Amino acid sequence: MSKTTEADVWVAEDTGHRLLGQDVAHPSSGRRGTVGAVLIYVSKLTDRPVRKVAHMRPLDHSGREWTADPDTLQLLQPITHSAQPSETKG
Repeated sequence: MSKTTEADVWVAEDTGHRLLGQDVAHPSSGRRGTVGAVLIYVSKLTDRPVRKVAHMRPLDHSGREWTADPDTLQLLQPITHSAQPSETKG
């Protein structure tokens, strides 16, 4: 198995990824965050994607960003926010 190094790949942003801008849960770490970027690493030799990496900003504002594979549902699960009923003052 050959090892991929930074010199062997191009990096491009996946601006159309379905999770981009979405709040997600990362069950394996217990963290929750917003997907800020999804990067695709493409082999310079074959011109094929070799991996994708999603970069998350934490919802708890802890400042510790992290990365994960964006295409494995076991790793990143979209969070659905329930609509809060609006209160009317009368």
